[in-house]
Amino acid sequence: MVVSRQRLLKLGLLGGASLVLPAGRLTQAILADAIPSSPAFPPFLRPLPIAPTLVPSARDATADYYAVTMQPALAQILPDPKLKTPVWTYNGLYPGPTFQVMRGRTVQVRQTNMLPEATSMHLHGAVVDGNSDGHALDLIPPGGVKVYTYPNTEHLNPDRQSARTQWYHDHAIDATGAHVYKGLAGFYLIHDDLEAELQLPSGAYDIPLVIQDRRFNADGSLFFPPFPDFDSENGVFGDTIVVNGAMQPFLQVEPRRYRFRVLNGSNARQYELALSSGQPLMQIATEGGLLPTPVPRSSLFIAQAERYEFIIDFTGQQGNHIVLRNLNGQSNAALNGQNSTDEILRFDVVLPLRGQDTSAALTATTPMRPIARISESAATVTRHFRFERTGGMWAVNGLFFDKTLGRVDANPRAGDVEIWELENASGGWTHPIHIHLINFQILDRNGAPPAPGEAGWKEVVLLHHNETVRVIMQWYDVPDGPARTDGLDFKNKYVFHCHNLEHEDHMMMGEIEVRRRL
Repeated sequence: MVVSRQRLLKLGLLGGASLVLPAGRLTQAILADAIPSSPAFPPFLRPLPIAPTLVPSARDATADYYAVTMQPALAQILPDPKLKTPVWTYNGLYPGPTFQVMRGRTVQVRQTNMLPEATSMHLHGAVVDGNSDGHALDLIPPGGVKVYTYPNTEHLNPDRQSARTQWYHDHAIDATGAHVYKGLAGFYLIHDDLEAELQLPSGAYDIPLVIQDRRFNADGSLFFPPFPDFDSENGVFGDTIVVNGAMQPFLQVEPRRYRFRVLNGSNARQYELALSSGQPLMQIATEGGLLPTPVPRSSLFIAQAERYEFIIDFTGQQGNHIVLRNLNGQSNAALNGQNSTDEILRFDVVLPLRGQDTSAALTATTPMRPIARISESAATVTRHFRFERTGGMWAVNGLFFDKTLGRVDANPRAGDVEIWELENASGGWTHPIHIHLINFQILDRNGAPPAPGEAGWKEVVLLHHNETVRVIMQWYDVPDGPARTDGLDFKNKYVFHCHNLEHEDHMMMGEIEVRRRL
């Protein structure tokens, strides 16, 4: 869709006008005059797809080897079989295939790029050599191949790669938002012995859910807004909820306990999850793995790139239909010929119970994974990063990401404990901040302690409006990795950035260079 300069001027979307128009009014103006509404359908017409587990192409005593090809494909996202959606995929699948790996076993992934643009694959939460981290400037050109190595352990502290829900996605400079929007994302699940001992729901009762929002043209193709001001001002919002690659699907379940691993894979939208039945979501994990004890949640707020795991108990619910709702969504939109964003997924408790439910019945006092808190007194360095809008783009401490790698924004030494003060100084916007390589613990939000659901290890933290969050971390040693032959070296280089993907692409990203331990 091409919109003329005169049209943009009429909307007030060029020059200084776009910088002063409030986000809500800007969005309404664009939607009303330029951006199409997706084809409207009632929710819950399609069953929930579950991405297949990727099978290694080879194995040895210590490692599993995988082959992945990034390629275009057609996906059936909307309920109408005549409306196919062109997407970018890993191995032809949207979302990509799921990795199921064991802590301590090395994974090697050979990525081949058969797309028309350069890409870079980032695995969230991975303790890896920087050459395998998916740095925004470490690109695979069209037709190129790159091998990524994931140790799935950290030799000084194995808990740093304990059982957890990770995800992988494209991370190419200036294009992350568009590439993820087109489909380049998938799950990477790490398992360990402690997880097995807890008797959590497993196998068919352990289900990853990636929630995204998308906007479609009338022919079913994806619509990605072409307006620079719109992208950088707000991030890209869709009008249609998509779960595991299907619009607002349903899932038939048995009257028993299920484990759900929920990822907010949207570019800009945030969700507040709740069940229509009023049952609590029993939260058991964050991005960094299991919590010390479960946390019952009447609702659960999830920002972009965050992952939360929870148990839903369908025992005694036979015949009921329970909707996973988004309390931040727009209700009854379908009555006006538009799709709703307040209904995500419907659970239909209609299957007979197959055998006995042997999973553990968890309570708020059930011990799961002990987590030692890092003492604030152990910190030797405090860094302050201010996330703000300046010069028409998004910045960190007034600076845009340096694509020449000539500037380092943080140079921690492995083994050191640091406190990072993350300040949202951008007014009405929120910023989910992701720090590569490490997990951290939240010390406080505007001086108040974090909520119990944030008591575990994190790698993404949401900065609400005008909020300062302090996090503490102990920097990891950079793992060894294979030598490069292309003359480039990102071994000690990592980034941190806002995970509103349009904010990241519009330069709200900083460079980290990790020094060797003394």
